[in-house]
Order: sequence, then structure tokens, then C-alpha cells
Amino acid sequence: MTHQPPIRIGVLGTHSTGKTTLLKRIQMQLRGRGLTVARTGRLAKRAAAIGLPKMRHHTAASTEWIITQGIADDIAAAAQGADVVLVDRASFDALAYYHAYYHAALEHRGEHSHRLERERLRLLASTQAPKYDLLLATVLDLTSNFSLDNAHCTGVRGRGTKWKGRPPSSTVSVP
Repeated sequence: MTHQPPIRIGVLGTHSTGKTTLLKRIQMQLRGRGLTVARTGRLAKRAAAIGLPKMRHHTAASTEWIITQGIADDIAAAAQGADVVLVDRASFDALAYYHAYYHAALEHRGEHSHRLERERLRLLASTQAPKYDLLLATVLDLTSNFSLDNAHCTGVRGRGTKWKGRPPSSTVSVP
């Protein structure tokens, strides 16, 4: 008996853009169709709990931990035999924070991060890209009152899947 690998759906985006809410809605829809679903997440909180810096204090080491822990969580979730693995903050998300905060802070101080360090982290994160069947990117809707219900999906990378625009406020349609 061969085991089919799970469908992997990842989501990326800044704080308060609805990533977790979107994944909860997708999870409900999939379970309603009889599929088993595993979820990963809470990487930043777990990193902070073990003393790793985050956000504006991000370092190459904290970025590497978040990427590798995310990879380990994804593997563990897939090993549970779920039909679908939902990944809250796919590996590229940590890389984006590294560039947005750590790299930018260094440049602001007139310092530079090591090219090989940046390339190594980029390569580590990029090893995971082929595993995803669908990647969603959320953004903050600056014209709204910043509630989580106003987050919307603007970027999609998937196998034959195109979804662009605001998801419905009460349901997420999963083919």
C-alpha cells in the first residue's frame, strides 16, 4: 500500500492580515468534506519562548531556527497521515522578516549582512517551495479599520490554481 503525500497549503504575510483566520476557515471547509487536516504554526512565539530574538531584533540564527523548525513541523504534520497540511507562515515568511527587519536595521546603521549568510538562508527556505501545492500571501488592507476580517489574499503560487482578490467574509470555497 503506497501512501500519498499530503496536499500542502502555506500562507505568508505580516501580522494581523488574517493568515490564521484564513487557515481556520480552510480547515473547516476541508474537514467538512471528510478530509483529515494537520496544521503548523506559532513559530515566533515558540522562538521567543526559548530566548531567540524576533521582529526588529531578528538575527540570522533566529531566522534559521524558524525556517528549520517550520520544516520539522511540516514533516511531523505530514507523518500524521493527514490528507492536507496547512502551514501557518511558510518558510519564505521567516526569510522576508529577516530581510525586512534584520537586514534593514544593519543597512540603517551603515553595516551589511554577509552575502553568504543571506544566500544560505535563501537556499534553505527555497528547498521547501516545491513541497507546496498552494502558497497564499496575505496583506494588510490599509483602507480598512485594520480588523482581521479585512485581510485579503493578493498573491498565489500553486499547481494550476489561481485565486486573487478578497476571500468571502464568511466562507472559503475549496474545490
